[in-house]
Amino acid sequence: MKNKIKAFFLKPSNRIGFGLLVTLGFIAGAISWQQFNNVMDITSKEEFCVSCHTMQQPFEELKQTVHWKNNSGVRATCSDCHVPHEKTDKFARKMQASREVFAEFTGKFKDEGSFEQHRAEMAKREWDRFAANGSKECKACHNYERMDFDKMSKAAQKAMKPAAERNQSCMDCHKGIAHHLPAKTQSDANASKFEDLVTTNLTPSQTYYAKGSVAVFSDEALTQQIGTLETATPINMAKSTGKADQVELNMWRKNKGFGRIWYNQFAKNITDAVLTKEFMQSEPHFDVLETKEDPLTGLEWQKVKLSAWIAPNQLINNIDAVWQSAENTYKTQCSTCHRQPQVNHFDSNTWIGLFKGMVGFTNIDEQTGKEVLRYLQLHSSDFDAQHNEAK
Repeated sequence: MKNKIKAFFLKPSNRIGFGLLVTLGFIAGAISWQQFNNVMDITSKEEFCVSCHTMQQPFEELKQTVHWKNNSGVRATCSDCHVPHEKTDKFARKMQASREVFAEFTGKFKDEGSFEQHRAEMAKREWDRFAANGSKECKACHNYERMDFDKMSKAAQKAMKPAAERNQSCMDCHKGIAHHLPAKTQSDANASKFEDLVTTNLTPSQTYYAKGSVAVFSDEALTQQIGTLETATPINMAKSTGKADQVELNMWRKNKGFGRIWYNQFAKNITDAVLTKEFMQSEPHFDVLETKEDPLTGLEWQKVKLSAWIAPNQLINNIDAVWQSAENTYKTQCSTCHRQPQVNHFDSNTWIGLFKGMVGFTNIDEQTGKEVLRYLQLHSSDFDAQHNEAK
């Protein structure tokens, strides 16, 4: 009897016809597939998305935008933007969403203000996804090929035509279109994108570069701040005490007023350091190595040297990644209204006014803006040998 029961379950074909077995298997598979798709559909509905308390805040933000209420009556729901429309990508996104569900159940966002605390990391994940797929979800509705540019305003045409030519990702220019942008904290403002490039084995007398906006002090204890270095500013290493690094600044300044902005080159307004007014008012000691007059302005410029201190882990020894980052930002952001000029088409001083006129039409933050301008200036016609030989 025991063997018969085992045979019935292990070899059902002995009792049930093969055709019937295949049919039952097909029906079971079809029902399972249908139920799986039902679950996929239900979990993609707006009602499901906002059923978590965490999502109430971004949902209310969405309601204040044109994606919720507009003159055409067409509305974008949560899944239209945040769930890929192609099945394979959708399945992958659903698997990733398990992390968000886990965060909700474990109370990651239960405390007041916790959503804002984590808004930046959540936004960055979505921005990275849109960048990787070219804003495919946006283009399900806003397709470049279906746009009638003649019906757009002149300003919109200037922005959208170049974007269409490059099939540009929508999120390059439209962050914050449906939800509030992450608030910048002071630590965010001072943070560097190049932390992974920081070098700890510093060699005296070697030239290194500031990893970002770096505070400069007059004392080893780092209690008297006297100014700030710009990203990729070259400085000479003197010594490291463990508590701080002593560095040497070799720069140019205009011998006018306080002269507290120090520059990278003679007669070129490429800012390397901004020293405090209080420090320069105190008539600090620094060596004047050379004095020259700018023939265009008649201003006297001084090449100066100053010994100062910075906190540890502020220096990098290769700035290629800085320029690559700035170049990518320039190419994607600074073409909103027109095709961006060649970097070596203008000199370093001309780039200041041009860039300030462009940056207001982009999503570039202040720190990144400084890095892009520095890239443009240090790769301008002033530093392009081929360009200068052609003159």
